[in-house]
Amino acid sequence: MSYADLQPFISDTAGLARTTTLFRETGLRTLLLHLKAGEQIPEHQTRGAITVHCLKGEATFLSGQERVELRPASLISLAPSIAHSVIAQQDTLLLVTVSEQVPTQSAA
Repeated sequence: MSYADLQPFISDTAGLARTTTLFRETGLRTLLLHLKAGEQIPEHQTRGAITVHCLKGEATFLSGQERVELRPASLISLAPSIAHSVIAQQDTLLLVTVSEQVPTQSAA
């Protein structure tokens, strides 16, 4: 089991890096994404499904023609390999979980 108390990150984002990895387990990665007002993550995609939980601030999540305004306590999910981008309207802290593909072993 892994544990992280997120309250210190939410309370004080001043010295926080843009990306902070919290957990990296087989098949799963969890990170904090800290964006300053006006900062954006250009369109990209991940091989695994993702969830994005807004902990603080406000950001716009874009995927194709879909647009979601993320505010504290909002949560979205996105299927693997779907292009998306993020634009922060305020200093924003997002909790991102990425499902990473685990290679299956073939029976010999």
